[in-house]
Amino acid sequence: MYAVIDLEATGGKPGTERIIEVAIFMFDGRRIVDQFITLVKPDVPIPPFVQKLTGIREHDVRTAPQFHEVAKRIVQMTEGAVFVAHNAPFDYRILREEFARLGFDYQRVVLDTIPLAERFLPGMPAYGLSTLCAELNISHTRKHRADGDARATVQLLQILLDKDREKYIEGVYLKQPAATGRHKFSDQIARYVKTVGIYYLFNDDGRVLYVGKSDQLRVRIDRHFLTTSEKALALQAEVSSLRVEETGSLLLADILEHIELKKLKPPYNQAKDKYALRFGLFPIETDDGVLWDVRAIRRDPPVLQVQSLADGVALLGGMAEERQWALEDVLLPRLVPQVEAEQTRSDTLPKTLEEAVAALEAFLWPRGTVVYLDRGREPGEKTAFVVEDGRFLGYARVRLEQEVHDVPTLKNRLTPVSQQPYLRSLLAEYVHTGRLQAVRPGIFPTLGEH
Repeated sequence: MYAVIDLEATGGKPGTERIIEVAIFMFDGRRIVDQFITLVKPDVPIPPFVQKLTGIREHDVRTAPQFHEVAKRIVQMTEGAVFVAHNAPFDYRILREEFARLGFDYQRVVLDTIPLAERFLPGMPAYGLSTLCAELNISHTRKHRADGDARATVQLLQILLDKDREKYIEGVYLKQPAATGRHKFSDQIARYVKTVGIYYLFNDDGRVLYVGKSDQLRVRIDRHFLTTSEKALALQAEVSSLRVEETGSLLLADILEHIELKKLKPPYNQAKDKYALRFGLFPIETDDGVLWDVRAIRRDPPVLQVQSLADGVALLGGMAEERQWALEDVLLPRLVPQVEAEQTRSDTLPKTLEEAVAALEAFLWPRGTVVYLDRGREPGEKTAFVVEDGRFLGYARVRLEQEVHDVPTLKNRLTPVSQQPYLRSLLAEYVHTGRLQAVRPGIFPTLGEH
């Protein structure tokens, strides 16, 4: 039995996508015998480009079931069946990540119709679903909707099965790692389902071929060995061992990944892998004073790097609010929502680039010593990041509350980090998006404070 599946998701970085629609057609090789189609409430915003592409709006999913409400149905329908999709690694990864959030290890034998179409339908102009449907006269009326794409994939699968006179699919394809979900490291990484950390892939000579990080390490590592792209197959052929380093803290994983990528220069990583923060804050002298721009980083180094345009605008907006400055007196006009009336500029606004940078620094980092706490590797442990007068000194593992307040001992235990602007930007990104707990050593919370 084949479970032909298509998902629509929110998009974004791998590991952050959430399902907004799922369609499953149970196909016995001749006809559809069962089906399940539903919208899914993602509990995160649907980006405008996804709304435009799919036609699925926020109001459409407002009363839809959440994933945990449909998870049992998906498990029951697909149990014992082959998971089929066009570009199956994408759908399978997202579905596994959704199940991993529920603490369930979802595994199925997987069939991807793209490589099979390339084998049985050579000479096509391209192998995207829309192109194949046009070339093969397959009805595809609801593009970029789960039911429309899944129903078209059923018809494509029927054609591929008819062309497979040598039974290659059953005899060879479905026994490969990409289909079975198992590879030579599966047992080694089995326990890392919801583990946060970094990992290294080595060749026979002990050279690091790839460094990565994730908050779902097993899912992330599996992708290297269950993908059939040319680059993935080349990496699979060279890897002879791997090592996982649990961090507990995603920030620490971000920091260590950046350091290791710069130091080791693994051949299978891309240059962009070193930088999760690709936008920057730039002070600009204008006729109206010093204003801030937020833009993608090209060549000029920014004062601070941020993950997105929205993060940069929000951070500068926070600075403006704290100083009681008008937003239009801080940001370039293109970044400010339309204002109804002109306001008088504050006398306290920075008049030089140096003053503007100093104002941002004062907002980013309190004076004195501050410890920022994140999760540890196990219950009872925390990861402490220490900043002193705006300098990011390093990190340490702590267990007891007293350890955070004993600054001299904490400093002795620190693993120092180099004074790279990027590492400081990473810490600032986590601090100002509310992902860390700030502690001022020597100041203990009173009863009722958290």
